[in-house]
Amino acid sequence: MRYNFSEHDLHRKDNGKRLYFTKCDCPASFADKNILLVHGLTYTQHVFDLNYKDYSVVRFLAKNGYTVWRVDIGGYGLSEEYEDGFDVTTENAAKDIITALEEICRLQGVKKVDLLGWSWGCMTTAKVGEYRPDLVNKLVWIGTPFGGTIPATEVKEPFTYLSYPYVIRVFQHMPGSDYDLDYLTVEPEVAGIWCDHVFNIDGRHGRPNGANREIMACGDGWLIDTSKVKVPTCILNGDIDFYIDQNRVKQAFPALPEGSELHTFHGAGHALYCEVDYYKPFRETLLKFLQK
Repeated sequence: MRYNFSEHDLHRKDNGKRLYFTKCDCPASFADKNILLVHGLTYTQHVFDLNYKDYSVVRFLAKNGYTVWRVDIGGYGLSEEYEDGFDVTTENAAKDIITALEEICRLQGVKKVDLLGWSWGCMTTAKVGEYRPDLVNKLVWIGTPFGGTIPATEVKEPFTYLSYPYVIRVFQHMPGSDYDLDYLTVEPEVAGIWCDHVFNIDGRHGRPNGANREIMACGDGWLIDTSKVKVPTCILNGDIDFYIDQNRVKQAFPALPEGSELHTFHGAGHALYCEVDYYKPFRETLLKFLQK
């Protein structure tokens, strides 16, 4: 299968910031079947296209009929930088996503788009599901942080500069080690591609800390208010994801709209979509939800 990748011009109307916005399709893709993938707090859109064996989420969705779009949130990756990293907040990121959704609708001649967020991407897309449900068909959250897992801590620096232990923290590790990954849970080649992309793309400048400051200050508060989300939402989480309080997930889920689903994968971590034992069950569950 030949996959076509292209970059499309996209700027915020209010602040003029340029956003790195890409499209992937293939002969199996439909122009009226679109999905936008939104990255998390540290790593940008490249994490959805780990081109080793069949690990790429982008290519999987494309060959299953989707035109797949991705955007680097402003201040991240290949999007235009912000002078002050504290300006890159969840609220500001939601505006980037809305800008991308509006452009997809214009380019493809559709009214709504499916929307997927991972980690912090769940928080940003939740805002979109609250503010602009008219643009969203279905919402998917992977590794959904609701708060309550980290003591309230002040973030003083506007940027964080990436180190190896920080870059690989989303993977499962050997007991007691910050450096040694459990390669029974993630293939070495997948972790290697991940790190190469992060240091080459996301390491060009510091990670903006606006959203990180929000998350770290949350403490026992809540990061997502599901009662405000107005579109059917599928939550896909691992039960050993250290970013997630499983009790909070159970409390939050019932407030989501009718048609929402909750799936918890036993033994999976924060990056379950590229873990050896879970990436295929994850995809099957994702596709079933989107196609209902």
